[in-house]
Amino acid sequence: MSINLSALTIRPTSQKEREEKAAYRKWQGVFYTLRFLVWDNGKSQIIADALADGSIERTEDGFDPDDIKELYANAWKEFSDSFDKAFIKATVEEMVEFSQKHFGMGLDQLLDLNRQRSAERYNR
Repeated sequence: MSINLSALTIRPTSQKEREEKAAYRKWQGVFYTLRFLVWDNGKSQIIADALADGSIERTEDGFDPDDIKELYANAWKEFSDSFDKAFIKATVEEMVEFSQKHFGMGLDQLLDLNRQRSAERYNR
């Protein structure tokens, strides 16, 4: 068995690479936190809208769970597609400006919320 020495070569990342990675992580944190906030803010309206337009109907027991799952799955797909299209090219500053206007949250608050959500997801 021969050892591939090139696989063992370690090249430290440059300052520029570290800065680019940090900037991208910041962008990701703001993007996904903002997407969560917008979704969370509007999802309570999904059932009301579906009732109003006849997409779902109440039964004696409330709602059919399969109908609700399908309703939310379709709503999430539509929402995430439109959100991604609207914000994928946005800068951190533009997203923070939007967040400030609609949720009263600045960059530090968005990043804190992102850390909290990440910790919950990974049980940290």
